[in-house]
Amino acid sequence: MKPIRLLHLIPVLSVFLILCQCTEEKISPFGTGTIEGRVLNEEDLSPLANAEVTTSPPTHTVLTDSAGNFTMEVEAGDYNVIAKKRDFFTASSSVKVNLNKSTQLIINLNKRAAEEELPWLSGLFFPVNNQAEVPVNTTLRWQLKKPSDTVDFKLKVYESGHPLPIMEKELTDTFAILPGLKFSTTYLWQVSAANSSGAIHSDVHTFTTRSMPEDFLLYSQRVEGVSQIFMTDTLGENNIQLTHNNYHSYRPVANPQMTRIAFLSTRDVNPQLYTMDMNGSNVKKITTIPTGGFYNKGVGFSWLPDGERLVFSAYNSLYTINHDGTGIRHLTSIAEDRHFREVDYSPVGNKIVALTLGAGYYDQEILLMNTDGSGKEVLIGDMPGALGDPVFSIDGNRILYIYDSSGYDSNPGRQLDARIFQYDLTTEATKGFSTHKTSGTNDLAPRFTKDGSKIVFINTRNTVGAKKDLWIMNANNISTVHRKKLIGDVETGDWLSK
Repeated sequence: MKPIRLLHLIPVLSVFLILCQCTEEKISPFGTGTIEGRVLNEEDLSPLANAEVTTSPPTHTVLTDSAGNFTMEVEAGDYNVIAKKRDFFTASSSVKVNLNKSTQLIINLNKRAAEEELPWLSGLFFPVNNQAEVPVNTTLRWQLKKPSDTVDFKLKVYESGHPLPIMEKELTDTFAILPGLKFSTTYLWQVSAANSSGAIHSDVHTFTTRSMPEDFLLYSQRVEGVSQIFMTDTLGENNIQLTHNNYHSYRPVANPQMTRIAFLSTRDVNPQLYTMDMNGSNVKKITTIPTGGFYNKGVGFSWLPDGERLVFSAYNSLYTINHDGTGIRHLTSIAEDRHFREVDYSPVGNKIVALTLGAGYYDQEILLMNTDGSGKEVLIGDMPGALGDPVFSIDGNRILYIYDSSGYDSNPGRQLDARIFQYDLTTEATKGFSTHKTSGTNDLAPRFTKDGSKIVFINTRNTVGAKKDLWIMNANNISTVHRKKLIGDVETGDWLSK
């Protein structure tokens, strides 16, 4: 296959990008100007006819006439004008085009070595062209026909319909990691390979990412010592990393509409509440007030059913806030000697359940109230041992929570036999779900899956520093068979599916 030399496919890439956008002609609000120039042979300054001239950002391509001249009418702005001709090195010049003005320039091209010395790209690319269901965290790969240590690569990746690249990278390896792509989105990519003789471009390749799992779980896990947020399906087989930060991000919670994720982060040292899109983009900090309390580093928050607002705790108060950080409003308070630790808003919008703590770690109560903060009543309290993690069922009639059945209360935070229970608000009956857990372990942070048929939870040994694993079990048929480990070594209490 004859190698494609420098910039031969840049116009092709421009065409791809233009076709992916709206075909309706748009009139620039800035008007146009003219670029007039000549392309010359650097060696003797003789004119070069039929040289290809294009611009970046891309507009259109023209050929020089017999005198090496060319003219281009473009929108006013800054451009890089690029000239190319067979057997010559490509060259470029930066220009500023003013409204209704003509900009003059000369581009000199140097003669280059024979084509045989150019690098050659093989036809092996991954993902393959037009591949579908590509993971949103993927690795692009390509190969040279003849491996060489002297070849440099340049990768450009575009989202379909957008003229600017989402990645433009200089590389020496034949691969590039591409994290945090959008679900159900088409991407275009192209690789150039260059050595001392010149450069060639690959064809433009496309791929489409997979659709978002219908029933998914969110959790956090340490990557090189930093907590990152992940998504998986209910089989634990497709794990997608959503954040790639140098600071901790944890306790992710998706809104009911599955359009945004709220989470906690220590990027400003103290934990604050953030939101982001489902693919990890558009991260926005939404709280600024301290969100802590007794034995609490800001873990109490929940989406309201409309998916536009959240409720969160700060010491002895609850607040509501819009997903973009506006509209913060004080909702209710309790006595100053008690603080909120966890909070959940009923999916049917009629109640709030919260865990409150006194100055002693084991002084815990599960509190039920109306959504305006009135009608507070203690559902469960005055019990020895740890209590926590209250959350509503999808119909709002039941509350899952954990309780350390051993009654241990000698070492703050230690639990010996934490089990999952369900409190029925209608019958006031209590049901246990940890019948088949391994002795010497704790079940923590239970949550119903989206359809309410399963419960996802953390299981961990009751020893200090033990790793935490993500498990799932049937919510109706409690048996050893229906209790399954999904993901190993996750962050306790830092995942949420709802």
